[in-house]
Amino acid sequence: MRRNRRIFLAATLIDALGSGLWMPFALLFLVHGQGMGLVEAGTSLSTGALLALVTGPATGAAMDRFGPRALLVAGNLVRLAAFCAYPLVHTSWQVIVVSVVAGFGDRLFWTCNAPMVTRLTEGREADRVLATQSVGRFAGAGLGAASTAVLPAITSPWAFHLLAYANAASFAVAAVLMGLLPPLSRESGGRTGRKRRFHVKVASGGWRAVLGDRPFMGFCVTHMAFTLASASKFAVLPIVVRDLLHGPQWIAGTAIALGTVVVVTAQRPIIARLAGRSRTAALIGAAVLFSGCFALLIPLEIVPLQVATGLILVTSLGFSVAEAMFGPTGTAAAAAAAPPGAEGRASAIFQLSWGLPVALAPGLLAVMLSASNALTWSVLALTCAAAVPALLVLRRTLPAALREPSPSVAG
Repeated sequence: MRRNRRIFLAATLIDALGSGLWMPFALLFLVHGQGMGLVEAGTSLSTGALLALVTGPATGAAMDRFGPRALLVAGNLVRLAAFCAYPLVHTSWQVIVVSVVAGFGDRLFWTCNAPMVTRLTEGREADRVLATQSVGRFAGAGLGAASTAVLPAITSPWAFHLLAYANAASFAVAAVLMGLLPPLSRESGGRTGRKRRFHVKVASGGWRAVLGDRPFMGFCVTHMAFTLASASKFAVLPIVVRDLLHGPQWIAGTAIALGTVVVVTAQRPIIARLAGRSRTAALIGAAVLFSGCFALLIPLEIVPLQVATGLILVTSLGFSVAEAMFGPTGTAAAAAAAPPGAEGRASAIFQLSWGLPVALAPGLLAVMLSASNALTWSVLALTCAAAVPALLVLRRTLPAALREPSPSVAG
């Protein structure tokens, strides 16, 4: 089992690094490599990403039928094809089609990832594996953002094409590694027996089992408070610094870079420290930290710029610690709480609690910020605070997923 876990981690870290590196390059690739306009490229990528969310339920049903390993291999092969096609696109509709394909591959990965982790691990070890994946994703995004500094010197389209092909190759390697894993039953990991004690009414799989499981659906709704906080924490910071505070952009850049470094370096130690506590405690701690940090940003417009700068840098640290606390913990809790036989469908529903806030955040934040800086951060602070009583209620209905700490965590 340990060998299988190492192969899986290697494959997912390659995936995470490749996906993270591509994120800051996507627009530059289309504008400088393919000759598209900035607005056209950005709109096309966003449209494709939103359309790809529709494939989530289908991937969940497919996972329950074929298992996570087969679909993880398929997801990497789908993205291999998409990135091989990127150098061939030149118009908006072509970008939308290719980005939908790439997004479908992403849905396959994210729907199957947590169920696969739970089949390869015992108890809270799942949190540790998910934390390691999170480090890879943030490291890839950080490296990609840092690498964009050299792009002004790159003018040839072939250099951008090489980047797309290199990313395609990374998905090919990940697919091969996933193929080395043996098929794993849903009883792998020794957790199914525990879970069925708390899901006796939904013993068979299907959408009715998931949508009728009120505790699980309640957890997904509650989790949206965390994902909205995660999507919002730095999204409007550059605009706030420039248009409201009239300060230098290094403030926002430093805060974002500092937050990335904190997540990469502190993610695993934080999860290891939380291993002896319940997931409820970890999630409540993250909610309180998110809420407190958003509250500190409410008076930004009425304090001196030096004080505002200090508040932004301090909250960037708090946001990143909260991110490290809730990300792997929430994902592992959702996987543990999924109705038996419907893990794929449950994972697809849970992924919507990530996808919807991320898609809605830009418009929601723009509306609130246009009204008031204080309103923006106040709403976010109250949303996170509301997750605390919700988690306390859910702890009584999802004890195996949220209340029980693990006696030990494997290294």
